[in-house]
Amino acid sequence: MQRKWLVMAAASLFFCFATAATFTSLGVVLFTMVTELHWTNAAAGVSFSLLGLTCGLSSPLPAIMMKWIGTRWTIVAGGAVLTAAFALAAVSQHQWQFFIATGLMGIGFTLCANVPGIYLIATWFPASSARMIGFYFMAGAAGGIFGPPVVEAVVELSGSWRANWLVMSLTAALISGFSAFAIRDVIRVEKVGDVIQARATRGVQSAGGAEWTSRQAVLTRQFLIIALAMLVIQTGVTTVHSVLVTHLAKLGATRAFGAFAMSIVAFTGTLTKGAAGALSEHLSPRLLLLSGAALQCLALLSLGFADTHLIAYAFAVVFGAGWGASWLSCHVLLLKYFGTSAAAGVVSTATVITTAATLGPLFAGMMADATGSFTPIFYVFAALLAAIVLGVSLMPPPQRAGTLQPLPPDEAQVSMTEAARHA
Repeated sequence: MQRKWLVMAAASLFFCFATAATFTSLGVVLFTMVTELHWTNAAAGVSFSLLGLTCGLSSPLPAIMMKWIGTRWTIVAGGAVLTAAFALAAVSQHQWQFFIATGLMGIGFTLCANVPGIYLIATWFPASSARMIGFYFMAGAAGGIFGPPVVEAVVELSGSWRANWLVMSLTAALISGFSAFAIRDVIRVEKVGDVIQARATRGVQSAGGAEWTSRQAVLTRQFLIIALAMLVIQTGVTTVHSVLVTHLAKLGATRAFGAFAMSIVAFTGTLTKGAAGALSEHLSPRLLLLSGAALQCLALLSLGFADTHLIAYAFAVVFGAGWGASWLSCHVLLLKYFGTSAAAGVVSTATVITTAATLGPLFAGMMADATGSFTPIFYVFAALLAAIVLGVSLMPPPQRAGTLQPLPPDEAQVSMTEAARHA
């Protein structure tokens, strides 16, 4: 097998596993842990928030470490951190121990997924990087689909949430070993900017052909509205991942059904991202964003009283579809409005803003402890999404300072593969 395919396999496998073992399945195992250890919902929310917060705060680390020790050992280091984090989670007796474990999981995820993987693929597949990066993101999405039922099966068969973390620790160690064997740098990182350049979109021009700087772009009202939309969308998704199993259990569903509903959300979201990317070449991405946010709003309203399997299924499908359409459309709009020159800075700034989404699970837990239900937080997010729909619908295209004519609203389209590199 050619080395580049080994690199692709190792990077994709790690992205799939990291997604499956952390963000998308933590809510499943937390349901059992909270019950057995008599934790509050707020404590469960803190653990989920720490996972996302450390993942966001450690985002500069991969590029720095890739310069120091190379991409291969950066990914292996991430695997070692995950191995230790899962092992600590398995033996945790107190909340503070598990909080440290979930914080380490966020750092490990950052080091082994996304940034290093994209750099490897962009440098090993220079002629087909857009397509191969698309496959890489599909591998990550697959982790969200298979992670919840796999974790549920491990907990059910073993009868212990500790066994799940031990299995994850062993798996992380094995994938780290495979990565150490398979991964090589075809181009060594000489400076942090090399990593940013590999991630930047090429060939995307802003609407009307005008070029923006990152500073100009982030000071516009349009950027602020889109960034806030991304924050609300991501906060809702993060919160749903953290509480869906527990919420459905309170309404009479089993843990296994909750895990299956999580998989449906991920599966539908993945399919919709692909469809939305293709549709954005023919339809207004702003219309897709409005439609996606509206679907999420309706889904969250229905989740409050999802006391039958049919309603829960409907929620999972509609919410996943809304998530896929709105999230991808936000990235398409940023790239369409501000173009190649500002792409890396604009998307990075928006991503930093969405780090605040990690507080969603904490607020949800506190509200559930105070009211006895997660339903109020769903209605809060539904109201925020309705506000986003209103704000985006009234948003004109951006106009650079010193120009007389506004940019055409929806004429320049961005391909799915280019937008997916930032989604």
